[in-house]
Amino acid sequence: MIITSIRGGLGNRLFQYAIGRSAALKNSVELKLDQLDFQEYIYHSGFRLYNFNITAQSATLKEINSLGTRNRIVRKLAREGIYHYKKSSFCVEKRVEESKFRPDILKKRDLYLRGYWQNENYFSDIRNVLLNDLILRDQLSVEASAILQEIKNTNSVAVHIRKSDPIGVDGKTGSDQWQPNSSGGLDMEYYRNAVKFISARLTNPTFFIFSNNIKWCEENLNELGLSNARLIDRTNSELEDFELMRNARHNIVANSTFSWWAAWFNTFEDKIVIAPKIWLDNWREHDPIPNSWERI
Repeated sequence: MIITSIRGGLGNRLFQYAIGRSAALKNSVELKLDQLDFQEYIYHSGFRLYNFNITAQSATLKEINSLGTRNRIVRKLAREGIYHYKKSSFCVEKRVEESKFRPDILKKRDLYLRGYWQNENYFSDIRNVLLNDLILRDQLSVEASAILQEIKNTNSVAVHIRKSDPIGVDGKTGSDQWQPNSSGGLDMEYYRNAVKFISARLTNPTFFIFSNNIKWCEENLNELGLSNARLIDRTNSELEDFELMRNARHNIVANSTFSWWAAWFNTFEDKIVIAPKIWLDNWREHDPIPNSWERI
């Protein structure tokens, strides 16, 4: 059995699901999800993975403890590389190795995974499986469906601007002030350069702006160097934003796993994806950006 611990925002949860799904398929064993963190975790809109077309069941506390541990202190010390937990089935991603590919993980039949695993090498070979798994179960709202048609009928570019981390339960509320988020943030220059780069390569691009702070985007649209832009503020949730972003022809991503996944799931054959040259200051050696994406 493979059990993967699910925590953090939607993008992080997708990485955790993807490595678990890949390991389970490669070893012909069952995948289960440890979602117990969401009993106390009030941010990022809740668990959400069961809004997608996945079939993995939730792991019981007994199953979790048979392969890993729910002891917070042990898990924290293991992640910091201070303590080695005795169970060989307990696999934690150490902070100093974050995003580094560890192929040996995929060879174990009994495994409890605890980490973020932000590296496509764990699951790139099952992309079609993940594309099917991560289809939304519910239909889009009327408003989102109308936007989707615009996206499909134009030379669309999804631009994701992440401000401060969300403080509301809807996952779309942020601070009115420009401030770095927990992922490091991106400045105006990145977006201006990204827009300039992609505009030179596309005919009549239409930019669709997604953000957890649309008010700030509206006030700063001219400074971002965007023309022919649509601010997306009429969707019901970040799930609808995600579905719209993945259906654009091209993507300008933030240093955010949310927009990383939307771009990775983009199936447009000639897509251009622009990502920041430096994903995070402390991830200069290993970062999740695919080689086919443009770095600005």
